[in-house]
Amino acid sequence: MKYCQWNSPTPATKLAGVFVAVCVRLYENGYVLIAVHDPNDPRIDVFQGLRDKSLRQLREGPNGDLAGVFIAEGDIVIERAIAAGYRLQSALIDAKRTQPLPTQFDEVDVFAASNAVLQQIAGYPSYRGALGCFYRKELPMAQELLNEPLHKSFVVVEGVNNPTNLGTIIRCAAGLDIDALLLSPDSIDPLSRRCCRVSMGEGFALPYARFSDIREGLTAIRDSGIELLAMTPDEAATDLATLTYSAADRVAIMLGAEGPGLSESALASATRRIQIPMSGNSDSLNVGSAAAVTFYALRQARRS
Repeated sequence: MKYCQWNSPTPATKLAGVFVAVCVRLYENGYVLIAVHDPNDPRIDVFQGLRDKSLRQLREGPNGDLAGVFIAEGDIVIERAIAAGYRLQSALIDAKRTQPLPTQFDEVDVFAASNAVLQQIAGYPSYRGALGCFYRKELPMAQELLNEPLHKSFVVVEGVNNPTNLGTIIRCAAGLDIDALLLSPDSIDPLSRRCCRVSMGEGFALPYARFSDIREGLTAIRDSGIELLAMTPDEAATDLATLTYSAADRVAIMLGAEGPGLSESALASATRRIQIPMSGNSDSLNVGSAAAVTFYALRQARRS
């Protein structure tokens, strides 16, 4: 039998505002699920507000009520978070789900959500994937990553606050030999739900740290003997294709936000300014696309 037995809520399952777990069993693999019918059930509070990016950032921020956790969406993303050493706290699925659950779900509470619950959380009455709530790891200091001799290639992002763009950058970094990610204070959280979804969890194994001050951080990069390259659409900048490096050279690629790009102070901190020559009327690529081209070019520059 593939479908789980579903019990409708009764007065016995909600007494004086106290929610009592109603368990249902997914007979195909033996998991015990906790049925949730009320969208305001406090047991699933960690999954609330996912569609409001600003609110969620505040809640998961250092002083928020959800500081210390993040949400991963989708079976593959969840499994990659676990593989990278993140500890699962709980999970939420569609009660109508028929496919097998990830094996790690047997160690945590798994909430089976009704249509009304899914509508509030996901915006749809049906949801094919799963949501996993994970505990965050303690972040390393940026200088720790700079001091690691095995780290040869870095990406530095300044003011990148679009989760789709950062997720794309992270996915490209993970697949194109970038060793670590360094973020300005105003860049978005790499563990935000959409960022993780766009990167497909590829970045969970990518070390990252956040500078408390971007100017001091860029100075620290150069003081660590790392060449700092600033990506810019300026036609007077060095052509990316002309770069050459040895395998031992340490290089950091700096990317700015979509639209404004890097600040003048960031550009002034760079060892060199680098461009991707464009054709036609286009003056630049989307920052995610530019990241892919640049990371690949850096990898090829080490082989020349």
